[in-house]
Amino acid sequence: MNEPQRHKEHKGGLGMAIICRKYGLLYLMAPRTGCTAVEEALEKELGGELVPPQDILDTHGNFRMHRRHHSLRAMFKHQLLTEEEATSWLKFSCIRNPYDSLASDYVKRATKYQHFIADNSSWVHRLPSYVEDMAFCKTHSFDEWIVKHYGSIYGNRWQRSLEGVLRHSKRNRLKQALGLRTKPYLMYGDYTTDMDMVMRFENLQADFDQVLEKAGVPFKVTIPMVNKTEERKADYREYYTERSRKIVQYVFREELERYDYSF
Repeated sequence: MNEPQRHKEHKGGLGMAIICRKYGLLYLMAPRTGCTAVEEALEKELGGELVPPQDILDTHGNFRMHRRHHSLRAMFKHQLLTEEEATSWLKFSCIRNPYDSLASDYVKRATKYQHFIADNSSWVHRLPSYVEDMAFCKTHSFDEWIVKHYGSIYGNRWQRSLEGVLRHSKRNRLKQALGLRTKPYLMYGDYTTDMDMVMRFENLQADFDQVLEKAGVPFKVTIPMVNKTEERKADYREYYTERSRKIVQYVFREELERYDYSF
């Protein structure tokens, strides 16, 4: 088996985890939750370090593990962290309203990240199909993009009704035979599993203050305003049609209910 390559990537695309050893903090960086700003605060004020310090690539040059946006289990798998170490640290991450998060994701692909395409060494070329999806976003509406990615999950009315009946059933073989999902579709599931604290993007500074207080940090750390998506509209609702709203409501219903998010 070929050993994975390690590649030092510029910041701008994705991310991974930050460890602050002095205060026993482990921060998993979830996409579109202000993680770049939190990363900067942890590195500058609390001696935080990226884990892994470099991207891990496969033999084709694609990401096997990026420095950002992976689960705690992925860190164990790649021997970047032991379960014993993780148990001793205060682990935290962040979530965001899926409706809002998807609007930002689309705008970044359609406008903000377009200039990365010209740079063949950019992270956008190391994610399979990402550049193709950026091209789609540039020429198609948000509604069309939602249908492209989640329309098949939304399914037809009969399928949705049947899934609703079996939603809480543990009869996974029956679900598979009927072509239904056996697990809920989650946007932030990989980042919230096994966390001690989960911040909300909508209440980021206040929740961050609570994390640091619990960790025993004796001073306040202000999260800087960085990497804001200026290209998008202030209200994410403006991107949605009735169709795209219903699709997102159905696909991410477990997460919307769990964290009490609404449109």
